[in-house]
Amino acid sequence: MNYTVCGRAVRLTVALTALLASVACDSTPKTAQNEAITAGDPRTPVALPAEGQQAVLREMRQMLGAIGGALSAAARGDTGAVIAALAPARSAAAADPALEALLPTTWKELAERTHGGFDSLTASVRSAQVGLGVKDTVLVGVARIIGSCTACHETFRITVR
Repeated sequence: MNYTVCGRAVRLTVALTALLASVACDSTPKTAQNEAITAGDPRTPVALPAEGQQAVLREMRQMLGAIGGALSAAARGDTGAVIAALAPARSAAAADPALEALLPTTWKELAERTHGGFDSLTASVRSAQVGLGVKDTVLVGVARIIGSCTACHETFRITVR
């Protein structure tokens, strides 16, 4: 037998096997893929409708934006801008009651602590001395808020139902 023909046959068989394997992998149901990914994840899953998931993610982005804006404004010594940057993350901006009803108690407690941190930081900035006092106040407040954010992210993960 000609080794060139045999080599082509082996290469063709390997190529077809690889193609079929990749098709089989791509057709794996998403739920099976998600289970495999989260199998080692010890966090508590919180099942929300897709629009609830998006609302929670939007709220988290607002909090991150508030932190970034407050730090930037504090670096410039602009107390008014710090207060304005914090506003979207304060308690008044928390999720709507219908969404909150879907969340576990511990999640709500962490969320209240986090939004309360933005409220407290705003009050502290209002009473801080201009300049260095504002910078230090923001740094300390942001460190506390980040602690709450981290605790929540270490405890929960959102799933879509």
